[in-house]
Amino acid sequence: MSTATLSTKGQLVIPSRFRAALHLQPGDQVAFSLEGDRLVISRAAPSRARLVENRRGRKVLVAPADAPPMTTESVKAIMADFP
Repeated sequence: MSTATLSTKGQLVIPSRFRAALHLQPGDQVAFSLEGDRLVISRAAPSRARLVENRRGRKVLVAPADAPPMTTESVKAIMADFP
């Protein structure tokens, strides 16, 4: 179990292994909830797709959970708009 110290301003530093596991980057939003006497921190649902690094260090595009599925036809239609 990891611990952190609450600052005088009420701030906490999320340990790097947890930030990495949740793919948290500066500026990301997190959600807080209480489950009994436990504080649960989770990543807030992103409103748009974003680039994250996978385990091999390659950047991959991650879409929000409520995004429509991407098909070959939809990708071709999007790419047709680019010069």
